[in-house]
Amino acid sequence: MTRVVAFLLALSTLFLCSAQKTYVLAVGISDYNEINDLNLCEKDAYAFAYLMQSADADVQLVKGKEATHLAIVSSLRMMLAKAAPSDCVIFYFSGHGYEGGFCCWDMSTKTPSLSQGLSIGKKIDRTKLNSINRYYGGLSYVELQVLFRNCRAGKKLVIADACFSGGLRKGNHINTSVQSARKGELIYFLSSRTDETSLEIPGGDNGLFTTFLLKGLSGDADTDGSNTVTLKELYDYVYENVSSYASKIPHSQHPVIWGKYNSEMPLFQIK
Repeated sequence: MTRVVAFLLALSTLFLCSAQKTYVLAVGISDYNEINDLNLCEKDAYAFAYLMQSADADVQLVKGKEATHLAIVSSLRMMLAKAAPSDCVIFYFSGHGYEGGFCCWDMSTKTPSLSQGLSIGKKIDRTKLNSINRYYGGLSYVELQVLFRNCRAGKKLVIADACFSGGLRKGNHINTSVQSARKGELIYFLSSRTDETSLEIPGGDNGLFTTFLLKGLSGDADTDGSNTVTLKELYDYVYENVSSYASKIPHSQHPVIWGKYNSEMPLFQIK
């Protein structure tokens, strides 16, 4: 039995709260078709999926070469279509990222910056965007916004352990391809800033961000002893531990959170 499974088996008293039903799509890609491979991303997705299943969520896991752009988008559409207003939907991703999105298994080495050249005036050319995403294997924040837009769920989260995943912002400039993320109801909880890489712990079971994400959701983030982990508690716990651990290497990694949300929103309750 691996350490991660043994750890997660101890979480049987954990359950999701403030949602009638929680739907999860967990994606992990370690071995890419064209771009360089990673080590722990599929373990990350498995660990997150296992944790969500222990909390009685409806979970789908997509890994490796199965995680093409088409497959991820199709799975997302099916998941989002199920949700009712009282439900929660979570898209978890572990793999490569770029400024403005995530790399699917079929990401091309010839991929241009998908955040550039897509605008017509102040509007996004969605026809061009969809064509580029499908051809090059990128899943952009804009496309995620579009996919989540008609979902009826009351809670919508994107959680990603990916390099450069905080590409919503660069200095004081908000990436024009994802400005709507700040105003929308979709919450992005991302492992690093736009100019940072996300660490994998040598000899560990999971990436640095996912390691503390799992520990935080398991109760370590419950700083007030209420037996409920709120969004703010989770973010504060993950941010402090990830940035502190990375600084000792030394390395710079700072998780970010975006979107319109109530910071006291409860995520998990521990009996």
